[in-house]
Amino acid sequence: MKKLAVLVSCLALSSCFSAGNHDVLGFRNSFVEYFNTYSISFYDTENVLVSSEYVEENNFKHNVILTAYTGYTVVDSKIYRKDIYRSEYLTVNVDGVLNCGSVPVAYSKGERVKAVGETTIDGEDFALVETKLKDFVALVRPDGSFYNRIGQIRNGRLALLETDFVPYPSNFKMVQITTSKSEQTKPVKGFDIKYEGLNLGRLKFTMLDYSQGDSGYFKNVSYPYEKGGILDLNGVGIKVVQATSEKLDYIILK
Repeated sequence: MKKLAVLVSCLALSSCFSAGNHDVLGFRNSFVEYFNTYSISFYDTENVLVSSEYVEENNFKHNVILTAYTGYTVVDSKIYRKDIYRSEYLTVNVDGVLNCGSVPVAYSKGERVKAVGETTIDGEDFALVETKLKDFVALVRPDGSFYNRIGQIRNGRLALLETDFVPYPSNFKMVQITTSKSEQTKPVKGFDIKYEGLNLGRLKFTMLDYSQGDSGYFKNVSYPYEKGGILDLNGVGIKVVQATSEKLDYIILK
């Protein structure tokens, strides 16, 4: 009976050991890692749309003789939307390094790096700043000073290294820099009227109208040719000085 009890105990111990290696231990490791890592609020985008403005361009030179060759613009008026974007980067105030016993983390003055997100440790907020080590980040306080740990982003969370990283020189800090850029769209309003030549006594034009958006649509129009005649091209008055099948000399009227 005692031998049977010992055998049952051994089998139970063996079963526990096996479960520990496969399921229980794996769960415990995930459980321990979760409580030794920190959540990250990742930043959504590099470029932030700050504002948009509309810009009008036209070729209205009044009371001077202009020439448009076949296939070229006679009058145009185009309105574009210009989008202004802001990007925020970080750099350091001096060449410096976060020293440790193994691999130091160095930054050069003027080098631009991105903050990928932010985290909170013991009630203190930190920006997570790229390093040259893949998936490793430096922790920077709002005043630009460095935390004495760096971290690794694992499974969307921040795991802190145990090693101390000491900033050198002592005034080594991160500072924020802001850059901006603009992107101009295709025309969103307006028109472009091109000269298509003189044929059978008529002046021919092609109008690209942007009133339907940036795709626009084409319209062909023609007028009887009369030297000194006045034409209305989409609300713009022009005086015909002289025309041939190759070119049109004209004046834009006020």
